[in-house]
Amino acid sequence: GRGDTGVAVPCPHVSPVSPRCPSYVEGIVALFYAEDGDVAEDEELQDWVGEIFTYGVLGNEKSGRGHGGA
Repeated sequence: GRGDTGVAVPCPHVSPVSPRCPSYVEGIVALFYAEDGDVAEDEELQDWVGEIFTYGVLGNEKSGRGHGGA
């Protein structure tokens, strides 16, 4: 959320990659990337996101292949 100063503050007790806290993630990304295209062109970041998806989502029994997924 945002404090009285208008500065984004982290959501308490929520992972920074949680969809319940998109403003935190957006704020962090905006510090390093001016445009969406900059994010898409960062190969190292894209590889890292791919690993998170492959091992953290698909590899998770509750959300991925072990939960009726492919």
